[in-house]
Amino acid sequence: MASNLFSVLLVAIIALLLFIWINAFFKKYLFIVILGFIFRLFLIFIQEQTHFFGDGDILDYLPSLETFSQAVSTDPLSYIQPHVPFYNILYPGWIFNAFGESGLWVIRTFNATLGVAAIAPLVWINQIIFGKKLSELQAALVIFWPTWLRYNIEVGRAAPSVLAVLFGISGLLAIISYPKVHNNLLTLVYTCIGVFFSCYLRIHYIAYFIPIVSLAFLTQVEKLKISPYIRPILYLISIILTLLITFATVGIYQQLSQGNTSGMIFESTESALGYLEMREEGNSAYLQGVYPRTPFDWIWYSPLQGFYFMFSPMPWDVHTAFAAGSSLQALILFLLCFQALKKGWKLFKSNERIKLLLLSLFFVALAFGSVTKNAGGAERWRLPSTLILIIITTGILDYSKSLVQARKSPLIPYI
Repeated sequence: MASNLFSVLLVAIIALLLFIWINAFFKKYLFIVILGFIFRLFLIFIQEQTHFFGDGDILDYLPSLETFSQAVSTDPLSYIQPHVPFYNILYPGWIFNAFGESGLWVIRTFNATLGVAAIAPLVWINQIIFGKKLSELQAALVIFWPTWLRYNIEVGRAAPSVLAVLFGISGLLAIISYPKVHNNLLTLVYTCIGVFFSCYLRIHYIAYFIPIVSLAFLTQVEKLKISPYIRPILYLISIILTLLITFATVGIYQQLSQGNTSGMIFESTESALGYLEMREEGNSAYLQGVYPRTPFDWIWYSPLQGFYFMFSPMPWDVHTAFAAGSSLQALILFLLCFQALKKGWKLFKSNERIKLLLLSLFFVALAFGSVTKNAGGAERWRLPSTLILIIITTGILDYSKSLVQARKSPLIPYI
């Protein structure tokens, strides 16, 4: 009884701290955040009572939580490792150690809190790119995006890892865009924390930061007064290095996650083919039997896989109700991207920050897509890209709409 009361008290404190923080710095979105949090609590209640979303997260994480409880009492230092162990050290392991399996709902609630807190870095990213905060509609889209809702109520580490990526990206963009920020200790600290937590929770998420830094370097090269013959060479070298480092990082992650220490997964065409065949798992596998047979095949294979990574499951791959919902979300995201590129092409070409961020997401899609052949895994891995694309595409569409209205009204000046 006492442990139940303590768990409820812990959740109440977490919620109170969240609302105080939102009210202090993001008061404009307070109602949306509260509503989103309450809706997540309702989904957690449904999941705890009916297991409507399945028990896949518990099956994946319960063994590591039990291992953590044993390690704490014997040799806690031996447990400090990247990925799931690091996630357990942050808060799930301690909660499980205190409440056992009855405390899994507390872990879910903590993740739900981090899920709605993601509005903060997304607001900062939007301010850097468009010079204004998110609208209430944009905030609601992010908070109530179905996939984000689903992964916010799991025991798994999707919520903290995505939040860390968004913090890291917002910090990097601020540092790159505003020279004055270079001496801002707070920005530097939270950027470093975001990058570190991203990589330690999911090492392959470093792929989100490498292209941003590389493309920012290319932007600086454009401003240099150097020979027009040297500039394309620097571009080519930078792009190749970006791709190689990004792919290598993802390859190392996959090697470690599979427990393979004998050789790199992509050290030969045969090893890459064997690995990709193994990735065709479950009912949500896509492009089955489609593999790169030669090094040159990667030229068409990577873009194709990248497209599927961002917008799967395709309608023809849908076999369940959950897959149908995911497919509908992917279709909506694709239509948003298509309309944004169609109506905001001039803005894309003129706004260096939009170009920097979208090209970075393109590199990420190529890298992650090349090692993913499962819609479920793709949906989870692309969560940072999904949330960023929602605010970027809706921001571009809102900007285009404002220009159209300005042209129609003689009282509103426009450029």
